[in-house]
Amino acid sequence: MGFILLEGGAEFGGKMALPDHRALALSGGPDARLSIIPAAAAPDNNHLQAGQRGVRWFQNLGATHVTALPLIDQASANEKDVAEALARSRFIYMLGGFPHHLAQTLMGSISWQAILAAYQDGAVVAGSSAGAMVLCGYYYDPAAKKVESTHSCSPC
Repeated sequence: MGFILLEGGAEFGGKMALPDHRALALSGGPDARLSIIPAAAAPDNNHLQAGQRGVRWFQNLGATHVTALPLIDQASANEKDVAEALARSRFIYMLGGFPHHLAQTLMGSISWQAILAAYQDGAVVAGSSAGAMVLCGYYYDPAAKKVESTHSCSPC
């Protein structure tokens, strides 16, 4: 069994350096494979920029194998190469943004199955803001102004 890290937001502003360092250590150290999932930032076309911010952040913390995966929607969540990259990851980090989009993207996908398998094998699964929200059994969707269930989209 791996580790879950839930962060409140403003993920790369500096205040989460200590927990991010700890998560990196728990994942196997600076040479561990770290995959960033930018899907929650896709609805406002911020996924490329946000993903690259995440790559730079973790590289500044010493990580040497960091990738922002092209996982932004249900189609990409069901691409074999994306799921295989997640299965090889020792640290998986989901960015903030739109929680409902992220939950719908992952739910029932082969990427979600790969994340669960990595977690069961000891990987760190982390999320900030929307990324943290979908790692729980329920989350608040601000767009719909209601609580949503993640159904099968929760490792806990």
